[in-house]
Amino acid sequence: MKIKTPRLLKFLLLLSLTAGFFNVHAQDLQAARAAYASQITKNIKAPQDFVQEKLPAGVKEIDYVSGKLHLKAWISALPDNAKKMPAVVFLHGGFSFSTDDWVAAQGFVNAGYLLLMPRLRGENGGEGYFEMFGGEVDDAIAAGKYLASLPQVDTQKIYLAGHSIGGSMALLVSQMPSPYKAVAAYSGFARLPLWLAHYKNIAPFNVDLPDEQKIRDPYRYVASVKTPLYVFTESASPPAIPVNTEFCNMVAKYSICKHEVITGSHESMIAPAVARTIALFNKS
Repeated sequence: MKIKTPRLLKFLLLLSLTAGFFNVHAQDLQAARAAYASQITKNIKAPQDFVQEKLPAGVKEIDYVSGKLHLKAWISALPDNAKKMPAVVFLHGGFSFSTDDWVAAQGFVNAGYLLLMPRLRGENGGEGYFEMFGGEVDDAIAAGKYLASLPQVDTQKIYLAGHSIGGSMALLVSQMPSPYKAVAAYSGFARLPLWLAHYKNIAPFNVDLPDEQKIRDPYRYVASVKTPLYVFTESASPPAIPVNTEFCNMVAKYSICKHEVITGSHESMIAPAVARTIALFNKS
């Protein structure tokens, strides 16, 4: 199964103009998640096919811990010298990890960053079950904590980036306490419950329940952003541009948020977005 986000955006934008539950609240996402535990109705693995990938040269597979789960991630080569380096967690697109995702993020490695790409709960046959922007947020934060435990990493220079599904996830992570100094979201969608409503068939919870929507809705927590947030939207998805622009403008009343439109498609925008992100992270 391939998750196709761009083709939904025109439909989602139309819905967003009329959906009454999208009133913006100056709430705190951490408090909302603590007050309501998602009611998972079926234990399923992440709903996307995968293959067992061979490790590229110089890449290691590591274990990281998220709550009771032991999950896997790929990490780029660790230096032998004593100099601490910046590091970035990259959240892949879709609901499974592939070598293509690793290749897409190589700009960070080339710029001197340690790169960690985690598999989240239930992905690629790993531990745990699919929660669709629920416990996966905790996994993304746990990956950053793993980087902070490494002696080679400068704990003041740990960052997060994500594309597509990972981009929307990055928006939620930015609204939670984490080790991340700054966050970049590529091809995400700030009014996430509208997207979820289109995928009721794979959701492991009742998408129609307002409480389930609320804890997965970045738009509700604009005052909750904890780090500088950089949002990038591809020009090939024009309906997403006003949604993400509005979101970032609201976040900017409380924190740092910059939205940029990158010329290109859902996939071709990644390389220039990574290059722009590196420049922004280097200044932070």
